[in-house]
Amino acid sequence: MVDKKRYPVQLDAEIKAALDKYRKASGSKSNKQAIANLLGMDTTQTKAKKPKGIYKEHKGVPASIVDAAILLCWTLDKNGTTYPIRGFRDKSRSEILQGVRERLSISFDPRNKTWKDLYPVWFEKSLGDYVDDRLKSLKRRGFIDNKSTGIWSMAMNVLSADETQMLLYIFVYYEPHKQLNIPQLLKDRK
Repeated sequence: MVDKKRYPVQLDAEIKAALDKYRKASGSKSNKQAIANLLGMDTTQTKAKKPKGIYKEHKGVPASIVDAAILLCWTLDKNGTTYPIRGFRDKSRSEILQGVRERLSISFDPRNKTWKDLYPVWFEKSLGDYVDDRLKSLKRRGFIDNKSTGIWSMAMNVLSADETQMLLYIFVYYEPHKQLNIPQLLKDRK
């Protein structure tokens, strides 16, 4: 944007009061705009447009729910209680995606909808790409590591037993609904 040269103008009290009165009456936001209106100049500026295609609005399961489903892939569910698996083994992207699909497709209360029921189109078309994005985010936040292409691992001490239990409770006690907003479940590990 090219800067325009500005010139200072001195006004006496009477002219300043008249200019202020005109500015208020005309709805001008500044004295500069009021003077431009008096002179018949067009002062409208076009707003910068947000580039399209760079940011896609997310219209699916909240990120924190997908993160919880991913992290729960490294746990073992026995009789409704989740335990961290000792000696975690590496997981492939397809194993993680399958675990997330299963976690988002079940409901502990048959009267409630599942995340899959709530976002059926997103679930079929965008879940894979979104899981990839969340895997990168979890790596950046220090929860998981990417040893080689498509292979992910999590150390045994990343999640405490209480944190693991809390992640499970999200799927047990929170009924899926579109207004659910959980900004961040766990503190970053890095």
